[in-house]
Amino acid sequence: MGQTLPNDTSAQANVLNVLPSWQSRILPFHPVGDVHSTLNEIGSLLSDNPHYYGRAPIWLPFLKSTFSNAVIWAIDRYVFNYDYSHIGLASWRLNLQRGWRWSDNDRISTDWFFHPYSGGGYYMDARSLGYNFWESIPFVAAAEVEWKYFGETDQPCISDLITTTVGGPFVGEVDYRLTSNILDDSKTGFDRLWREVAVAFLSPSRFLSRLITGELWRVAPQQELEREPWDVELDLGAHRVNNGTSFNTGPVKASMDIAVAYGDPFEVRDRKPFDQFKLWTEFTNAYQRKYLAEVTGYGELFAGNASSGNFHMMYGLFQHLDYFDNLTFELADLSFGPGILTKWQLTEHHSLYSEWHASFIPIGANNASFFPNPTTDQRDYSYGDGFEAMTKTGFELGDRLIDLSLIGYYVYFNSYYGQPVRNTMLLLKPHIAVRLFRNLSIGFEHQIYESNRLGTSLANPTIENTEQRLFVQWNWDDFPRE
Repeated sequence: MGQTLPNDTSAQANVLNVLPSWQSRILPFHPVGDVHSTLNEIGSLLSDNPHYYGRAPIWLPFLKSTFSNAVIWAIDRYVFNYDYSHIGLASWRLNLQRGWRWSDNDRISTDWFFHPYSGGGYYMDARSLGYNFWESIPFVAAAEVEWKYFGETDQPCISDLITTTVGGPFVGEVDYRLTSNILDDSKTGFDRLWREVAVAFLSPSRFLSRLITGELWRVAPQQELEREPWDVELDLGAHRVNNGTSFNTGPVKASMDIAVAYGDPFEVRDRKPFDQFKLWTEFTNAYQRKYLAEVTGYGELFAGNASSGNFHMMYGLFQHLDYFDNLTFELADLSFGPGILTKWQLTEHHSLYSEWHASFIPIGANNASFFPNPTTDQRDYSYGDGFEAMTKTGFELGDRLIDLSLIGYYVYFNSYYGQPVRNTMLLLKPHIAVRLFRNLSIGFEHQIYESNRLGTSLANPTIENTEQRLFVQWNWDDFPRE
């Protein structure tokens, strides 16, 4: 289950000596060897060292989130001068009196991207101070309630509370894991500096926590954070958006895609939430104001492993976050369900891999009653539930010399708030990448979008569009290779 190192109980005193006083008081005494004795397949800790990253008093995350809300409000009020930022005793009293409504009139990017993003910051306020995945979630809800009552004049709405509290831990835990892979408290000099600057850019909340606790400058005897293998792909290229399905008929735009795979799903070990996750993003100017075309991903909540010979499998319960904003459909959802990841090592350098997920959508957003409008500033979508099936299946030839894969989504959506609508959506992405050099590849992807509005009075109940991407791909990973 990993590598074993000899116990080093003499390091216990060194660790406790560099802890803040509140950490030294609350941490129990355990030999350091209990923490460092079992490592993962790349020789890193399976969990953060609790002797070095103790849990802060409960008031500190609350204070941090209040400070975050105050900073956001000040920017809204004195930089952008938004109407809703003109708060005071009168607005606070009114919000407390009138209570919560279901929804507001914001466009989909505000409610389904920026709310989970802000929730990720609230989550990090607690997570970066020693609280685990489940313990950090209540702090997200509390910070969002505080903002809704006291940070804006708009009446508090339940949908924002849900998307922030449920989506925030997804965004925040992904951010926490990625920044942990960058940080290394045993480093000094420029190597330490660039890591801290990168984390400050990716997560201001974590940077502030490190400043408060002194971790920003404290040098540890060794790496004290959990670090997992990860694979990062950056694609830059041309993106053609066809007129419907007519090939080579639309404008050519720029695109940038980033994909991250974190954690080895086939390593046999005890698992915590998000020890393994994947995330895909697409940025493009193909849709006028819709520059963020896609953010999709999943993280495991509970999982186990099985294997037989060269066949390996992980199974479990996963949380999904999906955000699509293109000319075919606007769709966003938070969903949960079972999934299976498999890998079949055919030869030393040839493998088949597959992922299959089926998830229930308790809350989602879809604009099937309207045609996608890149210029709207108003809510043009309904809230609803449904289910989703997702797969990524592929073949690696020659240790990633050629990578053939297919990503597919099928979504059924049924509205329960807003315009009544039922909608099925299909997205298929056949993909090929051919390696030119060690970390550089060239690739092509064909994208097929279909939205079918069921039982609607619209003249064109079905929308079909195709797109193509030609790209150069830079890849970096530290996964062990068989």
